[in-house]
Parts: sequence; structure tokens; C-alpha cells
Amino acid sequence: MRLKSTIFLVLLAALVTAPPVSAHDLLVDIEPAPESTINQGTFEAKLTFDNPLLVVEGETNAELSTKLMGSDNWINHDVLILDRVLTAKVILTEPGDYDLRWKVVSSDGHPIDGESTFTLEIEAPAESSDSTEPILIAPNPISPNPIAETTNDDSLTGLYIGMAMVALGAIFAPVGLMLRRRAKKS
Repeated sequence: MRLKSTIFLVLLAALVTAPPVSAHDLLVDIEPAPESTINQGTFEAKLTFDNPLLVVEGETNAELSTKLMGSDNWINHDVLILDRVLTAKVILTEPGDYDLRWKVVSSDGHPIDGESTFTLEIEAPAESSDSTEPILIAPNPISPNPIAETTNDDSLTGLYIGMAMVALGAIFAPVGLMLRRRAKKS
């Protein structure tokens, strides 16, 4: 009986003191790099994550937007997700410092987001330019759908409630078994 009680207490302590698991995907690379300077107003923003991003029935639930610092006008850009990579064609016409904001749904189904900054330095356009560089765009880009704003506190609430229920069950199940055995003996 003492051995069972000891095992029970050790398991209960491990359950209660275990840290919550954080399984959200991580951004491993971003182009343009944070704090970098670019000199073309039309470029491809590329975000690479450590796991494939969630795409359900063609819906990405992802967005990428930019704004000139000091402005409140966020410009949304069409995005394409292929496995672990989010790509967006960005067209900017005004030089200056820019904020880049992104939101995606990680492979575990939770929304993740982040921000970065970069500087755009555009040279004055030449008076006549006969040649233009082609911009490669992936076929059939998936249209973005906005993600509802959520906080990480909401996603952890369910975890804590579940842990509390397991702990209560682990406490009251042995008590109920002991009472049941005593009732059968008498």
C-alpha cells in the first residue's frame, strides 16, 4: 500500500509541475531580412518555417502586409503557401522604412504572427527603359483569409483546465476505490 501511495504521489507531482508544451511552428528565415535595405520596389517576400503550414481545402488563413513607418495604412499582399514557405509579391513605390507583418496557421492549428522591418531605397527611374526584368509568380496563388485575433492565453486555458481535471481524477479515483473496497468488506 505504501508503494502505491508513493508512486501515486510521484506521478501527481510530475503531472502538476510539468511545464506546458509549446508546439507552435517557428519562423526560421525571412526575406527581406530584418533591418535590411533593399533597392527595388517590386520584390518577393519569403518566410520559411520549421514545419509545413496549415492549408485546409485550399484556404491558407495567412496574410502578409506592409506599411510605411509613420503611416496607419497597412497594404495586404497576395500570398502563396507551398509546404513550409509563404511567398508574397510586394509592390511598393515610396522609399522609406517599412514594417512587415505576417500571420499564419501553424501545423498544430494555432495562429502565429510576427513583425519585421526593412528599408526601401529606390533610385530615380531612368527616362527610357526598354528592358524589364520578369517577375516570377507561382501559378494559382491561394487567396488569403483574415485570421481572427487570438491570444496565447486562450489556447493555454484549455490545457490548464485539462490538467486540473486529470489531477482531480487522479486524486479522487483512489479515494473512491478505497471507499468501495471498505463497503464490500462490511
